Amino acid sequence: MSSENPGPEPSDRQALLRIDDHPAALAITARLIADTRRSLCLRSLRLESWLLDAPDVLAALRGLATSGRDVQIRLLMQELTPPRDAPERLLTLAQRLPSVFWFRLIDDPAYHQDRSALILNDVGGYFLRPQGDTVEGSACLQDRARARQLAHAFEDAWERARAVTEYRALGL
Repeated sequence: MSSENPGPEPSDRQALLRIDDHPAALAITARLIADTRRSLCLRSLRLESWLLDAPDVLAALRGLATSGRDVQIRLLMQELTPPRDAPERLLTLAQRLPSVFWFRLIDDPAYHQDRSALILNDVGGYFLRPQGDTVEGSACLQDRARARQLAHAFEDAWERARAVTEYRALGL
């Protein structure tokens, strides 16, 4: 997916897209978030500011979180990003909407071997980066079979992860 291409047409929703640069990664991430109905899952090695604090991605997250629907946005991290280094605008939004945003940290050694990053919505769309510290990966706007596989792996890791309280707003 080149950065000049605004995204696939509706008839191409099941096409597998190769993502190989930051503009394409930002575009597909914003699109996946915008397509989400109620549930969005994100898995990363650490919260990446280049992705999660990007204006289009943040606008899509804000739109989803404030849509008036019963929405859940779950962020699963491999490594804890200290609050001072975390995406500032994302944390501000998450602190304003604590019933929408949920953060967990993988602490089971069995799940540390998986170094992938994932964005997965509830309509079968995903962006998977097999090596979470690079931008390269593949995406699809609607592949329910593959999305179910990815969701199952995400759920397993999520259930064994610990809640991250470090990002909660301090009521001072």
